[in-house]
Amino acid sequence: MYDSYMKSVTYPLAVPPDFLREMKQAAKETGLSTAATIRQSARLGLPKLREQMAVGRVTNVSPLPAKVARALYAQPDDDAEGIRLFMEAQSKAVQE
Repeated sequence: MYDSYMKSVTYPLAVPPDFLREMKQAAKETGLSTAATIRQSARLGLPKLREQMAVGRVTNVSPLPAKVARALYAQPDDDAEGIRLFMEAQSKAVQE
């Protein structure tokens, strides 16, 4: 169930009139407020939404093995010369 003592954020939500009527009817049937009904329906429906609509991997390339990834990312990425050249090119473009 929803814990009312938790911090919350107010979020404006446009709801079609027929859907709001359904929410109010569900609130009456469950003894919850309309707001609590909306929150609970979102909480209960969110896992199903993710399951049905979430995008999985978008590549056919397998991820790097953990050992290889750790070795690659452990190396410092020092591109000071490239950064210097990029900054010089930007300053020339501004002066023109």
